[in-house]
Amino acid sequence: MNKQDLYNLTRRNDFLWKSGGLLAVIMLVLGTGISFLNTNRLNTFQQIIATPIYVDEFDEEFSDMRGETGVDPGMIAAALVETLSSSEPFHEKLQDISFLLYYITPESVSQIPVIDKLSTNQQAIAVALVAACAEPESEDAIKALKMLASGDSPAADASYALALAHENREDNRAVIKALKREVELHDSVHARKRLIDTYLEFKKFDALEGLVRDFNYQEFISPYVLLDIALDRMDWPAILKTHFPASFEGMRLGMVSLAVLSGLVWATILIRFSGTVSVLKFVVPALLLGALSAHATVLFIYWQEYQLGFSMGADPMSQLIYCILGIGFREEALKLLLFVPLIPFLLKRDDLEILTVAGLVGLGFALEENINYFQASAGLSAVGRFATANFLHIALTAMCGLTLTRAIVHRGEDIQHAVTTFLLAVAVHGLYDAFLMVPLLADYSWLTYTVFVLMGYQYFGWLRHLREKWKDPVSITAIFTYGVILVTGMSFVLYAWDYGPLPALQSIVYEAIGVGIILVLFYREIPENTV
Repeated sequence: MNKQDLYNLTRRNDFLWKSGGLLAVIMLVLGTGISFLNTNRLNTFQQIIATPIYVDEFDEEFSDMRGETGVDPGMIAAALVETLSSSEPFHEKLQDISFLLYYITPESVSQIPVIDKLSTNQQAIAVALVAACAEPESEDAIKALKMLASGDSPAADASYALALAHENREDNRAVIKALKREVELHDSVHARKRLIDTYLEFKKFDALEGLVRDFNYQEFISPYVLLDIALDRMDWPAILKTHFPASFEGMRLGMVSLAVLSGLVWATILIRFSGTVSVLKFVVPALLLGALSAHATVLFIYWQEYQLGFSMGADPMSQLIYCILGIGFREEALKLLLFVPLIPFLLKRDDLEILTVAGLVGLGFALEENINYFQASAGLSAVGRFATANFLHIALTAMCGLTLTRAIVHRGEDIQHAVTTFLLAVAVHGLYDAFLMVPLLADYSWLTYTVFVLMGYQYFGWLRHLREKWKDPVSITAIFTYGVILVTGMSFVLYAWDYGPLPALQSIVYEAIGVGIILVLFYREIPENTV
């Protein structure tokens, strides 16, 4: 196949439909097959955890047949027995029990049979914990567990179970007291770890700082713990020391890979937009500077919110101001600031290359930011962010970067254009977030798409103005199509691994529908010469 054949083929709609559909089927089969290798997902406990994520949105009839949370009480009973019969440590079984009981009413709890793998004490503790968590408002329901945890020598994990029951009842002081007792009487490692987590949750930093100096707690003092203490003290040397290791603590390789894949697809598209390979030397530096600007933004948030106290606020006006002058300003300003080191190398480049390199800085910011979003959503948010947040950061930084570079090249003559573009970018970014975050504007969240579309038209207008011919050997539309399918497919694979292929497919389709109008924008606006 020669270049002309490739040029014609990748611009034919029927070829894109067939090849894109084949790629989607491959990813669907791959994700479904891989998901069954995760045998932990197949147990009843994991199925229950997955249920609230999708069942209420996609199957109302199914939900109506069950309790308030949409979970079959029979599944709860089976999960309790299955969990207690497993080979995992007893304290982990107790944690699973305390989590399961958020899903049911007291009437749903069936009597737990005698479990061979449990000792007499463990059986009694498990039964008492079920009773205590099933009726969190009843003082009588927790009495049996309190009795088991009382006295001079209660059984191991009795006080730990009592702490879990108090967590269920949101009795913070009692949680800490029970955990300390478990540590004191049984030198419990898992109770120590949970005590650290509890102090963090309740923001008891004085007590937490005391544990930092205790040798017995050292293995649980992570960079994240140290960062939280430093933020409470506003100890900037400690904040700077712990920020980067804390940022990547607990990150899953799959989510990092998904973020990198999404970034590579957009980087490929931007390079094709430029129409030249000369920008390749800027790709890595631009992406790294963009990623660094994301970390600079987090540090700025620490200063802005923790030290100055400038946060969302309660009234709509302060929330709107925060979205624009807080989120919009800090992100656009810091991305542009981290683009500045590249300007000396771009002074003799044409405007299209400058637009591309500045866009790559915005992409680097989005790539770094995506890792946390993907981690929080088990990869589900990849589809939406690929089409929205990624492009938002690319386009706004690209336009601001180009106008700033022009102002420098022309010795300040275009400074008004640069300032106007930056202020508009801040406003667009702030309004985009405001329609999603400000409760008063919730009924008008559809305006987010309006803001996004107007910004998209502006960016593509600049792109068309700067490049007249779009005769790439492989069409940019084809690259975009395959990229969307690959990112969606990998998101499906990761989500199916955790929750199974059916909820993954339902959730991914729901996400794709949500950004459908944005995808239409891209297909309409991507500059392309047809066959």
